[in-house]
Amino acid sequence: MVRFLLISLLFVSFPPVYSQDSAGWNIILNKKSIFSARQEDEQKNILTVKVSDFKAGKNFIISYLETSTARNKNEWKRTIGIYNTADKELIRKDTATLKLNASQIKKWLLENKTVKVYTWSLPKDPKEAARVRIRRVHLCTIVLK
Repeated sequence: MVRFLLISLLFVSFPPVYSQDSAGWNIILNKKSIFSARQEDEQKNILTVKVSDFKAGKNFIISYLETSTARNKNEWKRTIGIYNTADKELIRKDTATLKLNASQIKKWLLENKTVKVYTWSLPKDPKEAARVRIRRVHLCTIVLK
């Protein structure tokens, strides 16, 4: 019984050891959330849209929400990029929230039919950034229906 109480006390007193927050991302079109995910998966993270979804004067927002630690905010720089299927960069911004005019993303989709959204992070310190290997994280693939 004493052993059980000690083990239970250990789990209660150290919750960060076994529970972790994970990052997530949302895509908002015309003030409405149309896509949300928490795990990278190129097979599942596919968003199908129609041309009629893109209304003039509306916004297309990609928002990456990461675990809120002081280290992430103060020492690392988040970047979001959109690429076509030939891996040609269409746009890249150093931000965790990329806000575009809906007509711009509509134009890219009409030209390419499919675009991919990626994110990555680099240290703000140039010396540290030179030593870090970058891996793009696939947020979603947007396909024109």
